[in-house]
Amino acid sequence: MLPLAYFGSPSQWLIFAIICLVVFGASRLPEIARNLGKSLGILRRAKREFEQELMREQETPQKSALPPTEPDASPEAEAGLARQPQKPQDDTTPRV
Repeated sequence: MLPLAYFGSPSQWLIFAIICLVVFGASRLPEIARNLGKSLGILRRAKREFEQELMREQETPQKSALPPTEPDASPEAEAGLARQPQKPQDDTTPRV
């Protein structure tokens, strides 16, 4: 199979067009070209969206995997701390 890079001269394009006309028929060629154009448009849009998403990811700072240094001040977190039982202070003097 020849890549499209080898189709350089007008005579080669003419032979290619005649073969397509014989294989697909004159009535189906416009439909095939239209569908091919739509497909290429969809692929271009997807490529553009993918590139934009990559650019957004590179611009936004990466979130660290380390836990936050300040405690969470949300009411849910405070309620969770209030439910934890307080440990009695341990006397560090040894008993004899």
